[in-house]
Amino acid sequence: MESLRLRLLAWLLLPLLLVGAAAATGAYFFMERRLGEAYDLNLGDIARALVPYIKVRDGHLVLELSEMADAILRADSTDHIYYVVRDGSGQRVAGDAHLQQPPTLPGEALLYWDASLDGRPIRAVALETSVGGMPVSVTAAETTFKRQHAYRDALLSEIAPTALLSIAAFVAVVFGVRRGLGPLEMLREELQARSHVDLRPVQDNHVMDELKPLVRELNSMLARLKEAQSTQARFIANAAHQLRTPIAGLITQLDLARREGGDEREARFAQAREGAQRLARLAQQVLSLAAADPVSNPVVRSERADLADIVKGHADAWVRSAAVRHVDLEFDLAPAPIEGDPVLVGELAANLVDNATRYGARYVMVGTRRAGSRSVLEVVDNGPGIPVGERERIFERFHRMDRSDSGGSGLGLAIVREIAQRHDAAISVDDGPTGRGVRISVSFP
Repeated sequence: MESLRLRLLAWLLLPLLLVGAAAATGAYFFMERRLGEAYDLNLGDIARALVPYIKVRDGHLVLELSEMADAILRADSTDHIYYVVRDGSGQRVAGDAHLQQPPTLPGEALLYWDASLDGRPIRAVALETSVGGMPVSVTAAETTFKRQHAYRDALLSEIAPTALLSIAAFVAVVFGVRRGLGPLEMLREELQARSHVDLRPVQDNHVMDELKPLVRELNSMLARLKEAQSTQARFIANAAHQLRTPIAGLITQLDLARREGGDEREARFAQAREGAQRLARLAQQVLSLAAADPVSNPVVRSERADLADIVKGHADAWVRSAAVRHVDLEFDLAPAPIEGDPVLVGELAANLVDNATRYGARYVMVGTRRAGSRSVLEVVDNGPGIPVGERERIFERFHRMDRSDSGGSGLGLAIVREIAQRHDAAISVDDGPTGRGVRISVSFP
């Protein structure tokens, strides 16, 4: 599991360390170059200082340098100084014979190079000039002890402040990230302290601006959960009420049938059977609602189907049921392909037809057709119709219009809405074609 704290530390500390290392490295190389240039300048001054002491005597070059001047020239508390003067043919005039010549002729400018002498690294410089018309070359060199010490001191002088600064920055970033995530930790503790039934919105007056969008979305989710919880509680209460009525009626009819005989007993059994059927239908509708609910059944089957074929598969049962209620049921079926769960779509159509035949209609027409890129299922009846103000509420669970003799439970159209939503279908409720009755259309993509 990824940690926000570690991610913040990584994004903050890694660039800081890289910048610190780059700055220290750049400063070190800059200082090393400047120190090298300074030491090279001193070494070049030694070579130039020898030129005025070179003279021509009897056609030969000589170096007129006293022992004291030679000692002063070679004086150095750390390094050894070497020099050699050669004529144009490369013969030594004066100085240290074992000091090598430059790798190339120096020309008019000073030529610096690195070499070794007696197993020790040296830095050397050479220059060419002429004395009395005779060419002469001067080479000076020194060991590199003080250079190395200076480079090491420069490195330490850059590393130490950078390391201290990096440590201070690391501590500041860690502390800052910890303090910065403090409000988030407080929010977590506040939510953790709540019970599972405490769905009050989180107060955002003490929350930082960056967390307020998160708190608003959290409050929105809590509000939806509270509404879902309330809906579930109402559903359970309504379901218990709806189940209690047929169960109580069934028990009453059976008790009466046990005490009575003859035709009255048969009538009681018929009423008990009707109550049992109503109870079975209610149980079936509750199961259908659970099957259509995305929470209890998150995965919905999807396959190619046709609304006309689905309607044909249920037509016989619908015709028999409509005949019992003295309702004429007709069909106008045209191909209307969809992708979805044929079982759920069949349940949707069955509830629409049952709703149309149950509430006073004498004629019901079921149709399927294409409408542009969509497939439409229509159920039209010539019943008393639905007032405009009720057309949204009829899809609520257990909502029934004031028609006590219908025998409905108020779940049929709620099931229709749930199944339509699972299939991204749109539902419209309009007056019938003649201005009487209801036309309910479900348009599938």
